Amino acid sequence: MSSFEILCVTMHQNDFAKIQEMNIHSDVVFANQCDHTSYDEYEFEGYTAKMISTETRGVGINRNLALSYASADICLLADDDVNYHDDMAARVVAEFEAHPKADVIIFHLETDDQIRKQPKYNETKKWTRFKGLPWGTFRVAIKLESVKKANAWFTPLFGGGAIFPSGEDSMFLLSLRKAGLNFYVSKETIGSVSFETSTWFTGRDEKYFYARGVFYKAARPKTTYLWMLYFALKIKKTELTFSQKMRWMRYGIDGYRKMKSFEEYKNFRRVLF
Repeated sequence: MSSFEILCVTMHQNDFAKIQEMNIHSDVVFANQCDHTSYDEYEFEGYTAKMISTETRGVGINRNLALSYASADICLLADDDVNYHDDMAARVVAEFEAHPKADVIIFHLETDDQIRKQPKYNETKKWTRFKGLPWGTFRVAIKLESVKKANAWFTPLFGGGAIFPSGEDSMFLLSLRKAGLNFYVSKETIGSVSFETSTWFTGRDEKYFYARGVFYKAARPKTTYLWMLYFALKIKKTELTFSQKMRWMRYGIDGYRKMKSFEEYKNFRRVLF
């Protein structure tokens, strides 16, 4: 049977309380952003929890840190606001063993947030390379060997704590897809996730569309404007008009070129004009 491990990014942890909070029953690596540097281990239920605490900032950097300490055949990427079903580990491993060609499998988690509700699939199936990648990192399980062979890592420019606070998950998945890894989506629900304490999502506002412009410029440089047009037409639950949505995505393109966060870019425009 394949070995299994959770790779979880978290902040300001002083102990292993997240094991109980997240209902973890497997090996786990915590990459902990805090104000000191240390390495700790904790044995529970026959499993091992590792806590790598550093003063680094940026979720992408800390996901890379968790990947660096990973050792299991199958790894589930995680945020610390997830609560897992008791048999989650067995479900994840069973899906990989039932689909041996899969390098990446996307699982379902329940949420009560209607705006950010996660897609649910009725069957486990291969996901073709021509379709989009509408998933957060907390849904993603990987074969560690496949990711290592692809030499794929999270960008330090995107994600909570970075200059651009969202998009690191999609950038990572795109790098895996470009490396030729096989994606599957799973019918299995493995837990629930809360979006109450998001560090970046404040609604479908100016900041939201600015971030999409940044992302499309970085991830889709040859088709940036086509993706922007598609996104502006697709997203309707917003107070912004179509022209405002496009304008803020164009600002995102400029902000990416200038390496300015949303807040810095707003101040920059005030000074400029």
